[in-house]
Amino acid sequence: MSQPILTDDDIRALLGTHKIVTNPRARWKQQRGSKQKNHKVQSTCGKEFVLYLRQNSRIEEHFSCGLKYCHPDGKHKDVTLCRYNGSDHEHENPLDGKGKIYNQCHIHWATQRYMAAGRKAEHYAETTDRYEDLDGALLALCEDCHIEFPTRARPLSEVHDDMWGDDSSNDD
Repeated sequence: MSQPILTDDDIRALLGTHKIVTNPRARWKQQRGSKQKNHKVQSTCGKEFVLYLRQNSRIEEHFSCGLKYCHPDGKHKDVTLCRYNGSDHEHENPLDGKGKIYNQCHIHWATQRYMAAGRKAEHYAETTDRYEDLDGALLALCEDCHIEFPTRARPLSEVHDDMWGDDSSNDD
């Protein structure tokens, strides 16, 4: 059961469609050395996705959030479309030969080329200075992927008090 190969046009279409989080009150789950949260997301055309967040408990720069497309044929065909990583590790794009990314925040994007080569769909990555922590990565991902939280449940609002704390005085 191999992962499907999406075309770059398919990937752009999935990323570009408007999406809404359907479970904004998802809770953090403790794992070994990290906490994780999964939000269910649905596009206006009915496609399903998962917006996931991961934060290492000991290393602040070790975080990740991403958007996974839930393939209608089952989980074995799901594809991570993008992943926003922290600066705790190095990364290399082996098909591009441009050297390594050393300890910088970076965004992974699914590409047809990497899927066809048998790599993770989202192996390709580019550096970014748009965020430095999980909060910023989540905001950038939501903006880039057209993801909206329901009214009064923005990504960093009171529904996320368990991670980011309550600052309702800053509620514009």
